Amino acid sequence: MSMRDYLGGHGPRSARKTSPSTAKIVMLAVILIGLLFVGLVLYVKGQAGLVHTDQTTLCPTDRPLSEVIVVLLDMSDDFSEPQRLKIQNELERFMIQLPRFGLIEVYTVDRLEQQVITPVVHLCNPGTGDDLSRVYQNPDLARRKWGGFLRHLDAELERLMSSPETPTSAIFEAVQATALRTFNRPVYESLPKRLVIVSDLLQNVPGKLSQYQGIQPFQEFKRSPYYSEVRSDLTGVAVTLLYLVRPRAPQKWPDHYRFWEEYFLDEGATVERIIPVYGDQ
Repeated sequence: MSMRDYLGGHGPRSARKTSPSTAKIVMLAVILIGLLFVGLVLYVKGQAGLVHTDQTTLCPTDRPLSEVIVVLLDMSDDFSEPQRLKIQNELERFMIQLPRFGLIEVYTVDRLEQQVITPVVHLCNPGTGDDLSRVYQNPDLARRKWGGFLRHLDAELERLMSSPETPTSAIFEAVQATALRTFNRPVYESLPKRLVIVSDLLQNVPGKLSQYQGIQPFQEFKRSPYYSEVRSDLTGVAVTLLYLVRPRAPQKWPDHYRFWEEYFLDEGATVERIIPVYGDQ
């Protein structure tokens, strides 16, 4: 082969094969850029869906809550086993229906104190993970948090319902505390609010009002100085009553229910449901 042929590009065929093709380089570059772009999109979507939460309460720290539900447990009397099971079933329904990043707080009606009572449970539903993508989110972590949320709440409710009974039942004062501590907070103003009360609804504060002595009409009670002490603002709150039926207690029907319905209406709330809880021993 002459020098002219070699310089003209007609050298050995093996030499031409080992030279990288411009088309292949371009194709590899396009694929690499595409992979980087897909990775960037997934990262951005993952960051957009990431919600920073408090490790203790599981509540979001960078966005508002979705709903607020308060459970008020009247600890003035013991719960029988049938009542305990009924209450747990009903409260579990509320927990399951609570939307992601909804807040649940638990208060107790136990003893009279000078200070306004505070919630004994403050937890947010972290979500089940069913609405999360496996590609750019972490549904398994969300499910573990959801399971921890349910176990923590169940354990606290079980502990509270096993507490010894108390000689008084300051239901008005406890409802007022839920309004002051939770429902009336400006940060919760536009959120849906629910109040679930587990009680026989027999207010018993010696020297103030004892419904064990009879069911006074609400309009008569409304004119008393005591009502001014225990009034609260429950505007927009939907109330569900888990009504502990006690055969030996003076729960005169329907006067007793009407008293409480008128009371909540006067506070700005609405009684949505009253669920009888039988099984008292």
